[in-house]
Amino acid sequence: MVAVLMSAVAASSGITVIYTMLVTLYRVFPGSASVGWTVTAYWLGAAIFAAICGRLGDLLGYRRVLLIVLVVAAAGGAVAACAQSIAVLIAGCAMQSIASGITPLSMGLVRENLSSRQIPSAVGLISAAGMVSAGLIYICAGVVVDHYSWQGGFWLKVALCALTITAVRLWVPQSSCRASERINFVRGLAFAPALCAILFAVQQIHAWGLMDPRIWGILIASLVVLWLWARDQRRVTNPLIDIRILAKRQVILANVCMMCIAIGAMQLGQVFSLLLQQPAWTHAGFGLTATQAGLLMFTINSVAMIASPWSGRIAARYEARRAALIGMGMLVMSWTGLIVLRSNLLLFVPGAMLCSFGLAFAHTAVYNLIIEASPAEQTGEATGLLYVFFSCFFAVGAQAVFTLLQGASVNEGGASFPAAQSYVAVFAYVAGSALAGLAIAYVLPRRRGPGRQSRALDSARVSGPARVR
Repeated sequence: MVAVLMSAVAASSGITVIYTMLVTLYRVFPGSASVGWTVTAYWLGAAIFAAICGRLGDLLGYRRVLLIVLVVAAAGGAVAACAQSIAVLIAGCAMQSIASGITPLSMGLVRENLSSRQIPSAVGLISAAGMVSAGLIYICAGVVVDHYSWQGGFWLKVALCALTITAVRLWVPQSSCRASERINFVRGLAFAPALCAILFAVQQIHAWGLMDPRIWGILIASLVVLWLWARDQRRVTNPLIDIRILAKRQVILANVCMMCIAIGAMQLGQVFSLLLQQPAWTHAGFGLTATQAGLLMFTINSVAMIASPWSGRIAARYEARRAALIGMGMLVMSWTGLIVLRSNLLLFVPGAMLCSFGLAFAHTAVYNLIIEASPAEQTGEATGLLYVFFSCFFAVGAQAVFTLLQGASVNEGGASFPAAQSYVAVFAYVAGSALAGLAIAYVLPRRRGPGRQSRALDSARVSGPARVR
């Protein structure tokens, strides 16, 4: 578990380090309009690698594929640190996006090595490690970039990957290999360019406009390719991505729940970071420095250390459905409450912590929903597909939040910031998406949690044959 949690930290460092140094990169590469592609390239690669690495973990062994992923991510960090041009920097960030595969591989390792009663809590620990370490890495990377060099942020990521590789080699048992069948990788990977095109179109909405025919042309063509690919994968005997797993009701609804989280509550970092640092003269922000905001964001994210394991314990004792209902309900209440609490920092911080608590609770529950409904040998594949849904709809949510923040602005001295009513619109939008997620969680099928099943079996063994009948 120590090695798996270190892997979660390495995974969370991927995009966090890039976010931390964006302002610095604009200074290092002045006049370049391509700096934003460091983030875009990362998310494009993340959506693809999560599904592929999860599936390869099911086939070749989770430990082996995890080590390969960590090596490639470390190499990407080194390439970015040594980059002398923006093109090489983007290539390095794209290589680092393979770290998205760590999450499904970690879920597979946990399911392979722990008992059924321990799995939900372990999933909670992985989720907590990712959220809390993201806040800590934000601070550490900022210190390295401010006091040493911008390359130091990427070298920090290389060091994290190197330490994790050592831990995995020492402490993680060998995984079983199931690659006995032949798989057509060329046809199986046909989804990758279509998925990249969809994410690219979503990213370009701000630059081209929603009604631009290029946006809709790319989206329609990509969806047609995805439909043809899905039909082909359903027909072959040994598909690279077995989309038939999505036919299960609980898997479908869990992915829809993740969609609701990604378009809304997962935008927490973007919204809160801007609100905390926005000048006080706008009557909407709190005017904190970047360091103060970073420390406060770390504090807000730290509640995941309680929320995620607690969500896992509820899933283990009862069912993941109950944990999802609790998490979604907290998100609805907390984001609605921020509409009233947003004007006072002393009231806003507890409200923001409750938002983070609900996010961690619901996020952990969704992964446990997927694990409950998926065969053990398809854990990596199922959780990898869940990450694909997350990546796609996270990009959609980011564009929606950005549009709402531009709805009304306050201008002074050439500077423009979102007005108070724009933040109210964002809070209402996130609360609405959480309410939709709550409705989806409510219609999830009821089932007996692993803990209750184990206790029932134990009781049957003690009571004898009559009790079993």
